[in-house]
Amino acid sequence: EPDWARGIRCGASSRPQPPMSVPSATKGGELFVPYRAVGLVSAGLPVAVVQHGGETFVTASLGRTFQIYNCAKLRQVFVGPSLPAGITALGAHDDYTLVACGTAVVVYKRAELVATLEGEHTAPVRHLLAMGSSVVSVDATGLLVAWQLPSGEVAGRLHPGFAASALCHPATYLNKVLLGAPDGRMQLWNLRSSKRVHEFEHGWRAAVTAFEQSPALDVVGVGLADGRLLLHNLKFDTTLLELRHTHGDAVRCLAFRTDGQPWLVSGAASGALHVWHLERRARLSLEPCAHEGGVASCHFLRGRPELLTAGAADNSLRMWSSDLHSGELSALRGRAGHAAPPTLVRFHDDELHVGGGPGGQTHLLSAGGDRTLRRSSIWSAQQDCELSQGRETKRRSMHETSVRERRLPPVLALASSQRRERDWANVVTCHAGSPVAYSWDTTTKALAPHTLAARPAAPITAVAISACGNFAFLGSAIGAIDKYNLQSGKPRAAAAAEERHEGAVRGLAAAADGRTLFSCGGDGTLRLWAPAALKLQSTADVGCACGMLRHKRDSTLVALAADDLSVRVMDAVALRLVRRLEGHTNTLTDVAWGADARWVLSSALDCTLRVVDVPSGALIGWYSFEYAATSITVSPGGEFLCTAHVDSQAICVWASRPLFEEVLIGAVTDTRPTPLQLPTAMGGDGGDESEDEEGDGEEEEEEEGEDED
Repeated sequence: EPDWARGIRCGASSRPQPPMSVPSATKGGELFVPYRAVGLVSAGLPVAVVQHGGETFVTASLGRTFQIYNCAKLRQVFVGPSLPAGITALGAHDDYTLVACGTAVVVYKRAELVATLEGEHTAPVRHLLAMGSSVVSVDATGLLVAWQLPSGEVAGRLHPGFAASALCHPATYLNKVLLGAPDGRMQLWNLRSSKRVHEFEHGWRAAVTAFEQSPALDVVGVGLADGRLLLHNLKFDTTLLELRHTHGDAVRCLAFRTDGQPWLVSGAASGALHVWHLERRARLSLEPCAHEGGVASCHFLRGRPELLTAGAADNSLRMWSSDLHSGELSALRGRAGHAAPPTLVRFHDDELHVGGGPGGQTHLLSAGGDRTLRRSSIWSAQQDCELSQGRETKRRSMHETSVRERRLPPVLALASSQRRERDWANVVTCHAGSPVAYSWDTTTKALAPHTLAARPAAPITAVAISACGNFAFLGSAIGAIDKYNLQSGKPRAAAAAEERHEGAVRGLAAAADGRTLFSCGGDGTLRLWAPAALKLQSTADVGCACGMLRHKRDSTLVALAADDLSVRVMDAVALRLVRRLEGHTNTLTDVAWGADARWVLSSALDCTLRVVDVPSGALIGWYSFEYAATSITVSPGGEFLCTAHVDSQAICVWASRPLFEEVLIGAVTDTRPTPLQLPTAMGGDGGDESEDEEGDGEEEEEEEGEDED
């Protein structure tokens, strides 16, 4: 076997170089394999809470797997195995985690599979309820089955005549389950005899959406789809109290305080949290924007005034503390990812940085449709955080009621540097339709004091940071390019009007030696500038309008994504075309260089990823995804490829096989791309991903704006 075909281990001192020619029709498997999904916290299902001694743990769904957090600091302690289908319901009892997957219920004790409860349901399971040593499952047809744990024997089955929309086990009611119907009916059933014990006379005329056992026996809280919430006495079939959300906001979940205070908290479909004082029969406080897209579940920790909530659509868990007198809720801690699919992801690491950490141990910067900028770690979810926009959101708070609308516009492009990270701003972003670029400081995890404006005023379309980390470059929609000092925020140079691009600047990149700035635009030209005074040095005709520009700082090549669906590799010294890479059938979404500047990776809306060896011009990788990749980035050491996808809130991390095992790289001869399944949050081995041993890393995510004066 030739030397160039032998794989090497991550962290090796040198990497063997492949020859200029690639053997045809030889394929050693995929170049990239799923490693893990980063940035997932909760998929929107109601969470399961269980008490172990003095510790409280919460289990949240992540699609095809689940993870467990310790509520003390919302620290991730375990990530479960991957399942063959998406999770539809969760439950927890003692050391067991109950997971509904399709028509089966899977029982785990940590990563150990205890039992698979199947053979009874013919439709997906929608609800799970732990009752002592048994678990109750309800499917979409309304069939209710009681199973014994851990044997998995069927203890009873019944069909109430409707598909239950809510259920609970009233305290001290042995073998009884309370069922709520979409038409407002409420019935009490005996699981052992499979007989109806009582149908309550009150027809609520609205779907029952939530049940919660109160601290008082025989009394349960009932939430309805029309915004009403009731306290109902089951023993006497009487309604003790009726409260109502404003504007008919549907009730999603209920929680009673258990430390002696007569409080009830209700979560609404709008994302609001209502705090009610039951003795006063009045609302104490309202948190209107607790979660985007609704509250999936809420739970008061036993004997404590701390409230745990999970969002139905915003990929977050939050802990709240409550004021004893006013009832106001204040954010205590939280875990969150992107509330909308990320559209831009980049490694926050300098390619030429000296004295950095071990290979691959870098952070990711990502932005998405939720208008946030987040920093994520491949290794530890404890270090994930959102960069605060508090300064800007406060300016808009009087005019906008939506949390998302108060944020900055969506990010179009970003550039980052680690060179002067501890001295001043080291991240620059441009935003849709904004004539101002914003600088960020990853040390303070917030916006930096200075904003950088285009001159003359025009929407900024591209940004770059110099290799030294001192200067930022802005490209605008009218073809202008500006240079700013990141420390002072003052302008230092601007391109002459006669030398500007004739269309929008769509890509900027600075060379490692600090002597050249590359730009491309809608006019189909590649231009080289002297960065000191932004004087035009040379111009090359690309032959087609360019959508983006990517440059590897330790090479003289630039990759341009053209509007004709091709990627054009240009030699910046000779100003000539080196390669024209074709094959995509839809709009290109991103282009990236491999770690050694020999591979060019491109993604497009045709749901494919193409990998081309530039020296030979051979296609060495052709893969298809379930969802189109909107952004791709390669780690500086080449260990990982990260992708963001349509309809996915996760950042998918892929391991590069040639760096970890022996792979024979050859030209692709297949007529169809190789399908790749997106990774899950389970990690490399699919087992325990405990972070108890790790350092604290970053502090827990605080509410937006609290970390900024």
